[in-house]
Amino acid sequence: YSQQRLNIWRHQKKEHTVTLLPPLIHINRLDDGTWTYRITSEGLKCDFLRFLENTSNFTWRKDPQDITPEERNANAQHLISKLAAFGYLVSSAKVASFSRAVIAMDGKQTEIGRSDGRTGKSLLGKAVGCMTQAKYYNGKAFAAGNNQFIWDGVDNRTRLVLIDDCQRDFDFEDLFGLISGDWPVNPKGAKPYTIPYSESPKVYITTNHAVTGDGASYTDRQWMLAFSDFYNAEHKPEHDFSSYFFEGWDAEQWDLFYNLVAVSLQTFFRYGYVATPGEGLEKRKLLQEIGDEFKLWADEYYAPAERPEDRDRCHLNARIPRKEIYDDFIATVGSARSKYYTPKVFKTKLKKWCELEGLIYNP
Repeated sequence: YSQQRLNIWRHQKKEHTVTLLPPLIHINRLDDGTWTYRITSEGLKCDFLRFLENTSNFTWRKDPQDITPEERNANAQHLISKLAAFGYLVSSAKVASFSRAVIAMDGKQTEIGRSDGRTGKSLLGKAVGCMTQAKYYNGKAFAAGNNQFIWDGVDNRTRLVLIDDCQRDFDFEDLFGLISGDWPVNPKGAKPYTIPYSESPKVYITTNHAVTGDGASYTDRQWMLAFSDFYNAEHKPEHDFSSYFFEGWDAEQWDLFYNLVAVSLQTFFRYGYVATPGEGLEKRKLLQEIGDEFKLWADEYYAPAERPEDRDRCHLNARIPRKEIYDDFIATVGSARSKYYTPKVFKTKLKKWCELEGLIYNP
């Protein structure tokens, strides 16, 4: 490491006298790849750190003695992934081989295709916005299709693009080139320009739904974060802390927050990408891609035999012509729906349903 004199924009400066505090948290990655952490007495004073810990607690309904070591390790990894992602978004460092959008999702599925939200995802984006120049977008603006002026106002001073509350039809593929390459901007009433990759903003997305898409092109551009339902419509962060985040903080809380930003930067530069335990997120993604209608049909069509006399009529472990299966589905949902379920779409959904249920798809 060598110190260098670098220039920043005046508006990037945060006029705050920061006191270097004792460590807020100790993080360890064990030899077997699992994670542990310990929040110090100083860290327990930091409202935002405790908030992130709560949003990473997926076992809060359980009695402590019933929580397994695997569940504790998963909770720890959720928190450390959030801290590393926070550091990644705050830092101005960019490497072409590692370019990801951070995507915050609800980790708990309430019912098929539905999520209640209110889990604190947007607060992490606001925290990054306290440290960098951010451009906010309502995710609903992307549902109407292509908008040639959508990036109006983004320039080389913009460090973060925050797309909040993306809808189910959000097309993540539209961001591929922006995440890993230059960023073209077509401003209203002005000449188009392109922001080079080295100066282009990073992307933070919040959504109550799964971001669909398969393959390395998707996974290599995504840093998924899962938020538990510790916070919800009835239980909000202001119920746990003495003041509203950011607007209501006193000097001590800002001091603790800036120290946490430093911890998050260290976490990212030390460990890099820390994956989120993905079982719940993958299940949510599969459920959304399968859809309510198809799942209800498949659950019934492939229901296991409950009585010995039903085994001959059971469709599991049976050789059935594909057309016969497809025709049964169309007869169930109605012929008017067939335009949405071509044989190719039907096959894709059936394979994903098998993956969801832990079954082998044998064509």
